[in-house]
Parts: sequence; structure tokens; C-alpha cells
Amino acid sequence: MDFLVKIFIEPVQYEFMQRAIAASVLVGITCGLVGSFIMLRKMSLIGDALAHAVLPGVIIGFMIAGKGQTALFIGAVTAGIITSLLIGFVNRNSKIKEDTSIGVVFTGAFALGILLVSQMKNVHIDLTSYLFGDILGVSRSDLILSAIIAFVVIVSIVLFYKQLLVTSFDPTMAAVMGVSTGMVHYFLMSLLSMTIVASLQSVGVILVVAMLITPAATAYLLTDRLHKMLIYSVLIGVFTALVGLLGSYHFNFSSGAAMVVFGTMVFLFTLIFSPTQGVLIKTIRRKRISDKNISQDLIKLIYKNCIDGKSLKVIHAKIKLSELTSQLGLSKSQIDKGIKTLTDDGLIDIQDDFIHVRDKGRKEAIQLIRSHRLWESYLNHEKILSVEKLHSDAEELEHHLTEELVDEIDQKLNYPILDPDGDPIPTKDGELREATNR
Repeated sequence: MDFLVKIFIEPVQYEFMQRAIAASVLVGITCGLVGSFIMLRKMSLIGDALAHAVLPGVIIGFMIAGKGQTALFIGAVTAGIITSLLIGFVNRNSKIKEDTSIGVVFTGAFALGILLVSQMKNVHIDLTSYLFGDILGVSRSDLILSAIIAFVVIVSIVLFYKQLLVTSFDPTMAAVMGVSTGMVHYFLMSLLSMTIVASLQSVGVILVVAMLITPAATAYLLTDRLHKMLIYSVLIGVFTALVGLLGSYHFNFSSGAAMVVFGTMVFLFTLIFSPTQGVLIKTIRRKRISDKNISQDLIKLIYKNCIDGKSLKVIHAKIKLSELTSQLGLSKSQIDKGIKTLTDDGLIDIQDDFIHVRDKGRKEAIQLIRSHRLWESYLNHEKILSVEKLHSDAEELEHHLTEELVDEIDQKLNYPILDPDGDPIPTKDGELREATNR
């Protein structure tokens, strides 16, 4: 209990930590919300550009009104919008691609900011805090500004959720619906500029992009619904910011760096263990698909070994198990596992090292043969692949074609009797027409 008190309660006793915790929560909320749309629109580089480009706006605001928060805020947001407009202008009026436009504009803007700083005599501006953040030094006025920005961001996304949604996923549909994609884009750029301003004191310009993108990318791995992604992104952003802050307090780390490092760790954990998009579950799925494909290849091969080459009637009621290994080119363990699956599923029986195909197995094999030969016929009809490549492609796709799709292909080809190799194509009822064997 004392350990938990020391970890979680002790830091809250200090006023500077109370302000830092509040700032962390606000940064997590704003970055989580805005970052989700930035990531979905593939605008991460623009986020980085605006984070650097607000420097001249901040400096100009400082030159006009000193350390007044309003002037600094207006200067930063204005610089962000101008940067976004310049990137679009360069991209539209030259053959230069967008990523190059971003690189040219944001480095120029950042250099302009440094140039302005160098000309401010007898005025101290802490560029270290600007670059790397200093959340433990957040003032009450900084906190109020961050709270106002968070409120504006939340209200804006609630009010314009539909427009942001449709322009993020289908700009063409948005235009048809009468939504101005350009206006929504620059509206989002304004929100992004405000979010960057709110985050500079916490993590600095160098790491603000990580706070924007990492929680959103983590949430993206957990769901395919936008409203859920926004919620997850906010929760992850707040969680990683708070844990990073507490870690920096107890271990004397840089606060901004600690937040980003912990957020990256959460992302990597999610990347591996996400129940829907994780590397682990994808590996398991691929293994299951591979096992299923092997089992289907086995039942098809077993059945084809039991039928006559010309009449395609069953002439052997059974096949010796040892004959399969050389024909499929699989290891004994793979074949044993496939045979066990077929037996457990009731497709075959094994007696004295001989395999007997059951009626259920016969239907499965015929469906696979039908899928294979119809797909070959379709590819040949559409001239998609050369004749030499038809078989290998069909060998792979036969495992993934649904019965509905196979029926549709059969109808489209006007119910062909033979495939391109002259082999008979089974009907939907499983009847085989006479033809030469494959």
C-alpha cells in the first residue's frame, strides 16, 4: 500500500504536479482526437510540418505583445494555416510532389523562426522548452489556454463529425453531398495548429507529432469504427501521458520523452497482441488457413486418386496412405495433421493404412475441383493470365472462393463443360461430365 501511495499519491501533493497532470490529460484529449483524423488522412508529415512552422508565428506574436497568451496563440495558429496554404499552393502549381512541398515549406518556416529569434536582442527565449517541452513548468495561464483549446476541439469535432468522417474516407462522395473538402481541410488544419500550441509546453515541437500520431495509430489497430477509434485514441493518449509524467517524476526523465517512449511501447504491444490486427493473431490465422488449405488439398488428391481418368467414376474405394507423401510434396507431419483433420471432420475413414472417402468428403472434393476449374476458365475467358499460369493461380484461389461466387462465375461463363485444359467441370449438383483427365 505504501508503494502505491508513493507512486500515485505523493506527486499529487505538489501544485506543479497537479498542473502537469491536468495538462497531460488535456494534451491526451486534444492530440487523441485531432491525431485520429490526421492519421486517417495520411497527413502525418503535415502535422510535423505545422509543429515546426508555428515557431515564426509564436515569435511574431511575442514581438507584438510580449508573453501574452492570446497573441502567441493567434500567431501560432496563423502560421499553421499559412504553412498549410503554402504547401497546397506549391503542390498545385508545380510538378513537385506533396512530401517535397512539405519539406521545403516547413524547413523554410522553421528557419525563419530561428532567424527572428536571433534578431531579438536583450530578450531571452527558451528554445529548449520550445523544442523539448517542460510540462513541469506549466503555468496557470498555460493550463487555461490548453483547456480552452481542448473545449474548442471537442465541440468542433462533435458539430462537424459527419463532414470530417466523409471527407476522411471518401472525398468524392463528400463533394457529391455538397461538402467542401477544401474548407474541411483548412478547418482541420486550424484545429491541428491549436492542438500543437496546446502541446508545445508539454512535449515540445520535436515530440508533438508522436503525441498526435502514436495514440491514433494504436487505436487504429484496435477497431475499424471511427467513433470507437476516437475514444480509444483519447484514452490511450491520456493514459500514456499520465504514465510518462509519473515515470519522469520518479526516475528524473524528460517528461515529454517519457510520454512518447511509453506511448511507443503501448503501440508496439498493441501491434503484436491486438485481438483483431495484431501480428500474433494474424500469424495464428495464417497458420489456420495453411492447415485448412493442406486438408483441402489432401481430400482433393485422395478423391482424384480414387476416380477413373476418363469417366471420372470412382474405381478405387480406397487409397494407401503412404502414396500421398510423394504426390503432395509435404512433410509427413503436415500430412498426418491434415489426415487427422479430415478424419475428425468426417470426410474420410482410415482402416489398415487405407483411406476411404466418405460421401461428405466426396462432396468437398468435387466442390474444390469445380472451383479450381471454373476459376481457370474465368481467367482464360477474361485473358487475365497466360495459360501457363492459370493452374497455379487457381490452385491458390480455389480455397477462398465461396459457393455463391463459384455459381456466379459458372453462370457468367454460360455453364462450361470443360476447363481450358479439356478437363470436365462438375455441375453444382456434383455430377461430372466426361473429358480427358488433368
